[in-house]
Amino acid sequence: MRSRSVLATLLLVALATLLGAVPASAHSALVSSEPAAEGTVTAPLDRVTLTFSEAPLAGLDAGLRIEVRDAHGADVSSGDVEVSGTAMSKAVDLGSGEYRVLWRYVSPDGHPITGEYVFTASLPTRTPSPTASSTAPVPPSTAASAGASAATATATATAAPAGATTHAGHSSGLVWGIGGLAVVVAVAAAVTAVLRRRGGQGQPRDAAPVDDAGR
Repeated sequence: MRSRSVLATLLLVALATLLGAVPASAHSALVSSEPAAEGTVTAPLDRVTLTFSEAPLAGLDAGLRIEVRDAHGADVSSGDVEVSGTAMSKAVDLGSGEYRVLWRYVSPDGHPITGEYVFTASLPTRTPSPTASSTAPVPPSTAASAGASAATATATATAAPAGATTHAGHSSGLVWGIGGLAVVVAVAAAVTAVLRRRGGQGQPRDAAPVDDAGR
């Protein structure tokens, strides 16, 4: 009897153990990811997507999390986690380098699952697009007008001082010429006056007239 009781107890314990193990093995699991774990991305990618064996628990979207961190620890993902069937995804802005994906998922029975993996991005160098202001050609008419205006302004600025100098030179020469002529006229008048005075003093004032007989 004791042996039968012990056997029955062992069977019940084994059955309970099996029943407890079944729900644990039925939890959802990560099936695939894009980018793949330890993989290399060589083409531009705007979202990281994780696919699970079951759809996440509805109504608990706040418990879903995806972070994509670069080598410096900065999160390059943005926006909300989006769910589509059994997959959840999030927008990312990737450059070349190594990234670490950290995720949190809630299975339909409410059990949370977390995990992480690493991938590498090797993307072409981004070339900035030219702006309209730097590439817009200047219309020929506008360029010609601008050149003509600049040439006219330069010629005017250069010629103006020369003209002023020329007129000043003429005016100065005319003044000096008139002054010199006045000096010559004054000197000539003075000389003439002196000669006239000397000529008048040479004749005796009271000399008697002499007749033909010498008397």
